[in-house]
Amino acid sequence: MAPTLYEWMTPQQADEALARFVAERAPALRRVRAALADDGRDPASLLDGTLGSVAEVWEWITARCAELGTDPRMLAEDPTRDRWPSWARHGMLVDPHPPAGALALVDGFVSYLAEVVAAAVPDAHWRIGEHRLSDYPMLNRPVLAGDHHQVFLPALPLYSVYQAAHGRVPMDGAEMLAHARRTVSALRGEGPEAAAAQEPLVTVVAEVDCFDVGLRQDLAHRHGPLIDRLVAELADRDGVESVHRYGPAALVVDVPTWDELRLRMWLTLWLDRHLPR
Repeated sequence: MAPTLYEWMTPQQADEALARFVAERAPALRRVRAALADDGRDPASLLDGTLGSVAEVWEWITARCAELGTDPRMLAEDPTRDRWPSWARHGMLVDPHPPAGALALVDGFVSYLAEVVAAAVPDAHWRIGEHRLSDYPMLNRPVLAGDHHQVFLPALPLYSVYQAAHGRVPMDGAEMLAHARRTVSALRGEGPEAAAAQEPLVTVVAEVDCFDVGLRQDLAHRHGPLIDRLVAELADRDGVESVHRYGPAALVVDVPTWDELRLRMWLTLWLDRHLPR
C-alpha cells in the first residue's frame, strides 16, 4: 500500500513523518559526501558550509541527475520505493519519475541546504507545515521555519530534477543560490516572502471535466508577461489538453490525467521559481 500523502495525514502521522525526515538528514548528507568523493571531487572544499557554495553543489547534483534520467518502471512497479527518502514517499511523484539514485542526491542536497541556511539563521527549526488556509501547499510537510516564514526544502530541487530528467531547462546554480538567499532573508523576517499570513499564489478547484484556477490578484497586474509564459508552458505539459485564460488571474485547465493536488503544486513551484524577488 502506498504511503499516506502529506495532505491526508492526521496530526500524529505528521508528527511521525517529521521525526523520520529529521532523522534522515545526517545519513543523506553522508551519502552525498561519498558520492562527491566517488566522482573525484573533494567534499570538504565543495561543501564548505558557505551560502555561495550552494551554486556549485547544485550544478553538480543537476548534472548527475540529468545523466540518471527517469526510471523505466511505473511508480507502482518500482521496487526501490521503500528505500526512497520519506519526503518522496509521502509526496506526489508522477511518472516518468526520477530513479532512486537521483532522489538520494536531492535528499543529500536538501540536508546540505538546510545546514547552510540554519548556519545563517540560527533560530530556524524543523516543524510541521501549517497555515490558516486548508489548501496550503506545505501542509503537514516537514518545514524549516522561522517566526515569519516556513519552507519545504525538497520542493524546488525535486521540481528542477524533473525538469532535467524530462529534457527541460532545470534551475541552474545561480537560480538555486538566489532561492537559498531568499529563504535566508524570509526566515529572518525580511523581504516580501516573510509575511506570516501570506495569501497563496494559486488556488485550484476541481470542476466537471476541468479545473478552475485562480492566481493571486496582484500577479496579473504586476507580472502580466510572466503569467502569459506560465500559460504557454502549462499548455505544453504532457497530459494538458487546453488552458483557457478567461480573466487576468483566472484559468480553466483541461488535464484529465492530473488531479487537483498535482496541478496546484506544479503551478506553485513554477511561480516560486520564476517570480522576480
